[in-house]
Amino acid sequence: METISLFETKLESFVRKYQIRYPEVITYLYDSVLVNKEYFAYAWTNDAKHFGIRTSNRVEGAHSVLKRLLGNSQGGFVECWKQMHKLHESQLTNIKAKFQQSLAFIKHHHRISDFKGLHNHVSQYALDFIKKQVGRLEKSRSIAVNFCGCIIYKTHGLPCAHMIAEYRMQSKPIPLSSIDSQWRQLNLVPQVASSNAVFDYLPQLQLIKTKWELLMQ
Repeated sequence: METISLFETKLESFVRKYQIRYPEVITYLYDSVLVNKEYFAYAWTNDAKHFGIRTSNRVEGAHSVLKRLLGNSQGGFVECWKQMHKLHESQLTNIKAKFQQSLAFIKHHHRISDFKGLHNHVSQYALDFIKKQVGRLEKSRSIAVNFCGCIIYKTHGLPCAHMIAEYRMQSKPIPLSSIDSQWRQLNLVPQVASSNAVFDYLPQLQLIKTKWELLMQ
């Protein structure tokens, strides 16, 4: 498990090894890279819930696809909008297909008692992460909390090996409540908490009516 102290120890060893031969590289490392170490080094990111997104690769990849669709961008605003709309529709179709798979199908290696209450409620992508934690547990038979690290719980909001071990000791499957809502969103409609608050829309409608009447005069 990467820790800040281990990171600093490895960095110190690296600097001692290369500082004499490559002083410019070491200077660049400190001035341009390590100033942002909290945003990419595991010693820090392992304590932040980032759902596996530690770089801008996905955004850059999407940007690259869009640039290829736009070509030389000589078609004007309407043509650009059409190409962007086409790209977004394609992405939404892929997302819906993956959601449907998670809602309707169960992978063979997910058919384990630990997942009894998770099937068709949690994305298959997340279940694959949890299955790796089950594998960790089965290799060690038991994992104490101080040896677990709980990285997958802290970074992805998913139960780690020692948590699964505790559920097994209680003879119960992994509860759905232990899964972050990120992985339980299997449709494109946002989950909105129910509320008893009453929204009075009449004043807004009256304001629109008044403005419309003024424009018609």
